[in-house]
Amino acid sequence: MLDSSPKGDSDCYKRAKRSLGLILEMEEELKFDPVWEPEVTIVIASRNPAPFLFRCLKALCFSESVRMEVVVVVESSSRELIALLLDRLKTVVKVRCPKIVSYSEAWNQGANVARSANIIFLKDDVCVRKDTICATLNVLNNDGGVGAVGAMLLDGDGVLIESGSLLNSSGICRSVGRGWNPDDYRVQYRRDVAFCSGAYLGITKETFQSIGGFDESFLDEYYEDVDLCLRLNRAGKRTVYDPCSVATRNLEYRDSWGKAAKLMAANRNRLLSIRESELASFPSQSDFELDRIHESARGQRILWVEDAPPFGHMGAGFPRTKEMLWTLIELGHSVTLLPTFITTSDFMDVYKDTPREVEVALGVGVEGFEKFWQKKWKAYDAVIISRPNNLNSIGRIIKDTKSKRPDLRLIYDAEAVFANREISEALYNGEPFSESEERQLLEAELKLAVVADVILSTSDYERKQFASLGFSKVIMLRHHSTIEPAVRPFAEREGILFVGAVHSDSAPNAIGLIDFIENSLPLIRAKLGQDIKLYCAGRYHSDELMKYASDSEVFLGFVEDLSDWYEKCRLFIAPARFAAGIPLKIIEAASKGIPVVATTLARNQLGWSEEELISAHTAEAFAAACVRVYSEGPLWHRLRTGALARIRQDYSREHIVEALRGALE
Repeated sequence: MLDSSPKGDSDCYKRAKRSLGLILEMEEELKFDPVWEPEVTIVIASRNPAPFLFRCLKALCFSESVRMEVVVVVESSSRELIALLLDRLKTVVKVRCPKIVSYSEAWNQGANVARSANIIFLKDDVCVRKDTICATLNVLNNDGGVGAVGAMLLDGDGVLIESGSLLNSSGICRSVGRGWNPDDYRVQYRRDVAFCSGAYLGITKETFQSIGGFDESFLDEYYEDVDLCLRLNRAGKRTVYDPCSVATRNLEYRDSWGKAAKLMAANRNRLLSIRESELASFPSQSDFELDRIHESARGQRILWVEDAPPFGHMGAGFPRTKEMLWTLIELGHSVTLLPTFITTSDFMDVYKDTPREVEVALGVGVEGFEKFWQKKWKAYDAVIISRPNNLNSIGRIIKDTKSKRPDLRLIYDAEAVFANREISEALYNGEPFSESEERQLLEAELKLAVVADVILSTSDYERKQFASLGFSKVIMLRHHSTIEPAVRPFAEREGILFVGAVHSDSAPNAIGLIDFIENSLPLIRAKLGQDIKLYCAGRYHSDELMKYASDSEVFLGFVEDLSDWYEKCRLFIAPARFAAGIPLKIIEAASKGIPVVATTLARNQLGWSEEELISAHTAEAFAAACVRVYSEGPLWHRLRTGALARIRQDYSREHIVEALRGALE
């Protein structure tokens, strides 16, 4: 827990004091490597007993390998322990003042001698975690709109003190997350905030100087950081809370709470007198909704209900989800992703593929949605629901909300029409549905979508289905795949590639691949007179399929990067004979320049021509198509060129941007 006064009665203070004493007795020093061109200058205002400064510097010593310049601002008449400690810091820059009257003054003096382009201001009771400095610099230097970066601040027991702060028009501040578990999903996403504590605050030297540094008219401490962030905002710069920047505070209040409260009140009055116009844009105290809103949104606040975060190893439309999330963030919106199927995970895994600016509401799920929505239903401007299972489980709640809030925009993202799998499977089994039966299946799946303001469709085939059911606003939002055609020529390639996960023996990929291995592959090998190898990449949970594993049918498992296989193989196959949605792996393979042979179902789903991929319905026709593409160079090149042209036309990032803009208007 935090020390409440500099007297230092806590265990952490006593341990630091003992460690400092040992170092001084042994005449050792904390060693910071001398650097000629530092990446960052750490400016520490030292106003507390020596053990706090010692712990702060020790943490910096072991935090990371970034080229760091350390500046300590200290009073000339420092206490004996401080003086002894500073004497041992040969590579630390010391700025000595007759008296430090405020943090503003101390930090400004430290900034004046900074040699690097980046500055991180610290109070001397702060201990940074490993990799924190690098995380802060990454945010600060990779977005020109960022003015300042603050950290997740914890107390000595690991309990949250602050994850950015909010501000109201009366100048009253509220730390987001005080007392929470730092693993709470609400503090695990990067977001714009009104301000971050000066106890840990990163800023570029250029920006700091351009706004005139800290205002030294604020007494002692408190509100100088609020004022700085308000001036950054006025200059068009944002203040960002970064959950990957983590630090521990050991002394939040230097004096008694009573004295701290008086200082806060005096400095709040100072802020009100000089920043009246800036504060007027903030919510009033009565509208302060800390339990509902934790960020300063630039665009719309959007809730997205989806099965899972878009993990890199998952297909099933999740790569499209990932692209859409990135696009929404780049358009300036604030997004909460609420997973309903995978509701628990490690945040490090979640944010490998999900933008860190997205709030991922792990632990809510379908079961906790109603309680979540009771608190949040006024906070969002739009709700996106993906997939029929989520429409059925949550759509009714949103429908009821729209009766109270007609301005709430509901977007149904039909990543796939699930009824189409049932329809295609019945056709595959020789028991096709009648037209009226197909319509009944579609109506049953989409009945709750009638309250949606917009439908997002992935294919022209499904768009026409929606139109036939009377949906008036349907926007095409296809997948995106970066065009990176492999350069190896036709003659130097060999082998057939299949990519796709198999979740059970009855999965479409399992049935289609087994059918290909049993009925098409032997014909291909016989016709070509070669033992053509089949390479299968993906996670496989089918005992029936794995029985076919051999030296010629090679199951690679999950492959993180398929580039080498797109380069190596001559032909890509998509043999699934019943499925819903869009075969994304065909789009990805075509964008890498490998021609595709697919089932007629897949070609119809995509709406592609025979100049872009070759399709077949029977095993014999599928084998014949593979033989042609595998053996005829001109055909191989024609299909490759045609498919790449189609990708450029229909699957660009610009299409996603325009579709989402249209859906949110």
